[in-house]
Amino acid sequence: MILRLIYISIISFSFSNEIYQQIRVDNVSDDDISLFQYSGIEFDHADYIKGDYIEFAISTKDLSILNNLGYEYLVMHNDLQRHYESRLTSNYTREFGLGSMGGYYTLDEAIQRLDDIHDEYPQFVSQKFSLGQTFEGRDIWAIKISNNPNLDEDEPEVLFTGMHHSREPMSFMNLYYYIYWLLENYDINDEARNIIDNRELWFVPIINPDGYEYNRSIAPNGGGMQRKNMRETCNGSADGIDPNRNYGYMWGLDDQGSSSNPCSETYRGTSAFSESETQAVKNFVEQRDFKIAMNYHSYSNLLIYPFGYSYENNMDEDDLSTFIEYAQDMTQYNNYVWGTGPDILYPVNGEACDWMYGEHGIFAYTPEVGNSSDGFWPPTNRIVPLAEENLYPNIRTALYAGALVSSIVNVEAGPYTSDDSYSIDISLANTGLSSTNGNINLEFLATPGIDFLDPNIEISDLDPRSFINLDGINEFSISPFVPSGSEMEITLVMTLPDGSQSTSTTSLIVGVPEPVIVYDFENNQDLSEWNLSGNSDWYSTSDISNSGFSSFRSGAIGDNQESSASLTLLATTLSTLEFSYRVSSEYSPSGSNFYDGLTFSINGQQIGQYQPDANGQSPWINYSTSLNPGEYTLSWTYSKDGGGGSTDCTNTNCDDAAFIDSFILYSYVESEPILSGDLNFDANVDVLDIVLLVNFVLESTSPSDLEFQAGDVNSDDILNILDIVQVVNIILS
Repeated sequence: MILRLIYISIISFSFSNEIYQQIRVDNVSDDDISLFQYSGIEFDHADYIKGDYIEFAISTKDLSILNNLGYEYLVMHNDLQRHYESRLTSNYTREFGLGSMGGYYTLDEAIQRLDDIHDEYPQFVSQKFSLGQTFEGRDIWAIKISNNPNLDEDEPEVLFTGMHHSREPMSFMNLYYYIYWLLENYDINDEARNIIDNRELWFVPIINPDGYEYNRSIAPNGGGMQRKNMRETCNGSADGIDPNRNYGYMWGLDDQGSSSNPCSETYRGTSAFSESETQAVKNFVEQRDFKIAMNYHSYSNLLIYPFGYSYENNMDEDDLSTFIEYAQDMTQYNNYVWGTGPDILYPVNGEACDWMYGEHGIFAYTPEVGNSSDGFWPPTNRIVPLAEENLYPNIRTALYAGALVSSIVNVEAGPYTSDDSYSIDISLANTGLSSTNGNINLEFLATPGIDFLDPNIEISDLDPRSFINLDGINEFSISPFVPSGSEMEITLVMTLPDGSQSTSTTSLIVGVPEPVIVYDFENNQDLSEWNLSGNSDWYSTSDISNSGFSSFRSGAIGDNQESSASLTLLATTLSTLEFSYRVSSEYSPSGSNFYDGLTFSINGQQIGQYQPDANGQSPWINYSTSLNPGEYTLSWTYSKDGGGGSTDCTNTNCDDAAFIDSFILYSYVESEPILSGDLNFDANVDVLDIVLLVNFVLESTSPSDLEFQAGDVNSDDILNILDIVQVVNIILS
């Protein structure tokens, strides 16, 4: 053992501390990028604007290549290690425990954290176990998180890895943040509990511990720039082999996506899986059944998926659609750019995600955490924000491994009254990578006053990545006791065989909307509620109409003038506004300009501008919109510009005006609820109701549906002496 440690020490000291700079090259094209790659310059983390510039970290070796190529560049940071170190502090504290190396865990601290997590949550976290040993003899540690961490259950499996590249500590810090979120939120968050109870999550935080420990030795406060493992390949330089170019799928395809030069930052090694680090990952993956994986890196604010080896992606179309769908979802909050490596920057080969998907069908992603300002070692105060912005992708990754079923509830179109029943349609989509493995329970809940034909329904197993429409799966009716204008909700509670639940809700308004404000502009209708302004007033005219004989017309105006009409109204319930309009004016032949025409606004906010498409005349157009309860000021303004255009009314014989007609506001007029026991519906419960009820009980006459509802006071679906007693009690009370 002593001899081995001495050997490792000698190897470590044989590596020199190479200087890295941050540079910017302007006016670069795709051809320039290809030339950089073929010349062996590594820049897989870059801020690249095609046709403009590229900014990236470059080693002394690669800088000499760039100089030989004759490119000019601007040095942004002379020594990246010192630049990164200057931004790091060990005194920064927040609720997520940080490490002593500028906020990042040292290797020893990261390993100790795995022990601490197990000790604190032994019911959810396995003891750490080794996937194998590195070139320098260090263990590559992993843990499993599940509700039975020491049992191999038949649950969807998920893989999270970090630190293929040893200068990217955010790649594992974000994983620790996610681990703590899961464990600390198990009792209070449904998603955290669902993930732990129904998934097996495997975490390999540091795949390249040798390189990371070397970085600590040369930069104990953080900022070390060693990228690869610690195998000596280049005459004593701090070089090594790039683990993320050493995987077997399309390994060594060309020298563009990886390098055969032992001194290159992307040196792929002598053969696929030549390195103990990648062998350990390979053996572990081939023992498991991972559905999906996240292989974390930093930086560039990217989410990359296979294939990376070629600009032509020959992936199965369904799988590609799945990759894109998940990527769109996972980046909706952090706004990372998603795509394949060639889509975003350039090809790579021998990469982990390509191997995981290409050989094993695992939906594997490479998130690149942090922006160009964050770099490889983001400032200490950026560790938590960067971990937070990747929490949602990590949650969704775990959920996607299993069945992830969403639902949409639609109800038959109204109006909704008590004298009819209405069908319910449901759409279910399993966007996950596993089947539901059993029946799905559908429970229907609603606002009191809605009754379902069947409040509980079961449907059969739903396959992964499948969609089903269940039209007319259920029906509902509305009690006559529900007042018109009441807003009701129907909620579907969906329970999967694993116990996870989700809900979807739709709403409806009971009753038939009635016209409460009507302007047909006929027979000199009173328009005193309207406010008229501008250079000329609107007025009723019988020259043209949409219905009837009259409409409301804008006043006669000249160039650079306007004529406005407005109406303030109160919508007491959810309402629908309808009117028709017609414009006869100058128009823009291209449709891109607004010369003369009608502008409609609600509460000062412009809703639309309307002008003819051609010939100076538009047909009557119907407009409709929903209004929530509240006060609204509606405004119509006909305006003219400076005139003189080829389509001006002087040339087209148009009316030079705007018209509105058939103005109606529909609202749900609130009705009084039916009183229990009020069989004659006179809003009183008295002896007359008893007489009616006795006749119904004796079957002298038959009740209508409404009379039955009012008479069934104890709601047992029978009219009998018990209901008579209840009505008497109501009267006496």
